[in-house]
Amino acid sequence: MQLVANTRMYGAGDQCRRLWNGLLTYISDSSGVPLEIVEHAAPAPIEDLWNRPDLGLVQMCGWPFWRSSPRLNLVAAPILDHPYCKDQPFYWTNMVVRRDEMAKRLEGVFGRRFGWTIEHSHSGYNAPRWMLLPHFLKLRKRLFSQSLGPYKSPIGIIRALLDNEIDVGPVDGYFYLLLERHRPELVANLRTIAVSDPAPIPPFVASSEISAGDLEKLRNSVARAHLVPAAKENMVDLAISRFVLPEVSFYEVAEIWSRKAIESGYEKPA
Repeated sequence: MQLVANTRMYGAGDQCRRLWNGLLTYISDSSGVPLEIVEHAAPAPIEDLWNRPDLGLVQMCGWPFWRSSPRLNLVAAPILDHPYCKDQPFYWTNMVVRRDEMAKRLEGVFGRRFGWTIEHSHSGYNAPRWMLLPHFLKLRKRLFSQSLGPYKSPIGIIRALLDNEIDVGPVDGYFYLLLERHRPELVANLRTIAVSDPAPIPPFVASSEISAGDLEKLRNSVARAHLVPAAKENMVDLAISRFVLPEVSFYEVAEIWSRKAIESGYEKPA
């Protein structure tokens, strides 16, 4: 079976896509597992990609990964070169506003318009709901005048902010970091007003149908990528220090956050 690779989740512009494709090519060549790099660009639903039976090395949100049935295989997760991650495979969500927004804290935009990406997204729906839950429990009322979505992606949230459709919205913290490095003009008129707790970063996954041999070869190649100068150069530009293989249970955190919010009567970030 021909396996596919995809980095749509963090393809933050042409330069990022070139860096990712170079890294994917190295992993395919060094592992001896042929990978076809497929685009599956928006507006094609990303869940259609994740449901393919031929996944070999594909980025996937950790929450849908935890919920996948049959469970997909973890290949690796990146450790970002960022102090907030504390040398662990974590990421975060930025709550973002326009740069000219007068509010300095998240509470300052309550009563305004909130935007979210899609209901199965951790960074764009579940994590901001978790951030907002303590405020909901304290005030026991709706926090925003409008809760708008789905905007489907971090870029959708950014465009909605710049077009003044919403006043605050969540952007995947790693995606935002890549934009700051490679597309700074896109975020020049935005700023982060709050940051979520760290959570397990989206991993690379493979199909449940991949052979045990191919899975092991891919895992070994990704784990050693930081030791190879050509691959390391791409990783540095992608803010990745190395890759590790977490336990599957590491990704249960998102489900716990979701369950606690729903049990508290806060089903939607609103």
